Amino acid sequence: MRRRHLIPLALAAVTGLALITTGCPKGSSPDPWASAGNKPKVLVSFAPLYSFAANVAGPDAEVKCLLTTTGPHNEGDATPQQIELARGCDVFVINGLGMEDEADGIATKLHRVTGNSKWNVLNLGTKIDAGWLREGEYHHDAKEGEDHEHGSDPHVWLSIRCAKKMVEGIRDELKRLDPPHADGYESRAAAYMKKLDHLEADGRAMLAPKQEKWILSFHESLNYFADTYGLKIAGSIEVNPGQEPSDKKLKEIIKKCTNPNAPVRVIAVEPQYPSHSSARIVRDALRGLKDKPVEAEFAEVDPLETCQEADLSPDLYERVMKRNLAELARVLR
Repeated sequence: MRRRHLIPLALAAVTGLALITTGCPKGSSPDPWASAGNKPKVLVSFAPLYSFAANVAGPDAEVKCLLTTTGPHNEGDATPQQIELARGCDVFVINGLGMEDEADGIATKLHRVTGNSKWNVLNLGTKIDAGWLREGEYHHDAKEGEDHEHGSDPHVWLSIRCAKKMVEGIRDELKRLDPPHADGYESRAAAYMKKLDHLEADGRAMLAPKQEKWILSFHESLNYFADTYGLKIAGSIEVNPGQEPSDKKLKEIIKKCTNPNAPVRVIAVEPQYPSHSSARIVRDALRGLKDKPVEAEFAEVDPLETCQEADLSPDLYERVMKRNLAELARVLR
């Protein structure tokens, strides 16, 4: 069973793929890399990798992002602009760990439709120490009662130590592509990793006084984040985003949240799903318990899977992580 929800822009429809292949010949769209000149052209798959790459690249390489508002939990056809980005890049930087690197994933399909003879994929998931990876459970394509697929939880960018490994991977690739500017890549990567160290230290200090450590996540995305900042995840509402929990799942969540050894009051919700319908069901059920109502409330935590294109910037990752930490510090007691 394929982990469909972790493949961004899956080009699943045969007719859509045919249109991409035959309807977008080279040169049909403006060259998105025209301003890059002779600089290395770095295409990243989604938002957090843009911040990592842009901080390392500085003025010496051009960095662009394939996905913004369409994130790794959505499917659809690649646009002509995205195909042109893939066709012209010197390296396509991906998270890996099942997000873009499966046999029918976006990296393979873009290679197929672009015909980029110098196709070069940097899989940052391979840079993460195996012992740091957590197991994840994937429910897409599985109905209740069926077996669910397990594999590595891919949300490694939310761990500072993993993020630093990803930055190192980008640094090394840019030094390989552009040796004359190796010193610049090296110094900028070192400076950015110091910023990431401060981000971790400040976040830990912010949350350390809180007595509450357990939270409920919206979908299975915050395990590495929790490890980094001294929190614990009791479970998730939706492993399959956009699908409300069944009665059985709801009962399981309530049981976890009312465990006296690991009580949960704070529910992490995501700005990508503004209605929070399933989270509201859980919150209201906890508040409505007859024996011992729980004063459940939301904390908006952005896992950085999507962003507005206008928000793409080298400091995006830091800004969003700081906002997440401030929100949790506000809500946790």
